[in-house]
Order: sequence, then C-alpha cells, then structure tokens
Amino acid sequence: MDAFLPLAEYIGPLRVKTTGPSPSQNQAGAVGLSPDDVHFSAGGDKVQQLETNLASLPDIRQDRVASLSQAIKQGSYNVSDQEIAQAMCSELSRQT
Repeated sequence: MDAFLPLAEYIGPLRVKTTGPSPSQNQAGAVGLSPDDVHFSAGGDKVQQLETNLASLPDIRQDRVASLSQAIKQGSYNVSDQEIAQAMCSELSRQT
C-alpha cells in the first residue's frame, strides 16, 4: 500500500442515502418557514448591548487604585497575613 494515497483511494467514494427531508426541514415546514429562513431572538440584541457596555468599562478602576494608593501613603492600609494567604490560595485555585 502506498502511504501517500488519499483516503478516498483506499475506501472509495462515499455515498449517502437520503430517505426524506431532514428533521430541520420537517420542523421548518411545520411552522411555515422555508429551510433557509433564519430568525434571531430579542435576547441576541440584549447580549450585544451588554458586550458593548462591558467593552466601554475601563480595565483598571482608577478610583479604587487612587484610594488604595492614598491609604498606603498615609500608612493606614493594613492587610492581615490571613487575608494575603486567602487571596493567594483563591488566585491559585482559579488558575487550575
């Protein structure tokens, strides 16, 4: 056998026997639509709007960064060892 022959050379042409319309064609005919009609729900518009709103949000919350920076400069930002450990474990569990 030649290893470089296409698969069709080994198994021959494929034949598909159809016995009638596909289930999607039956369903389309049952509701009076042609099989080529496509209809999207109103939910698609909502998803698009949410994606647009999300894209307009900044990646970094500048107000939060500013308040934390100020607390650090003033020496009033204190985080316990336990909080640091919990945050590290939480981050590691999200990565796996």
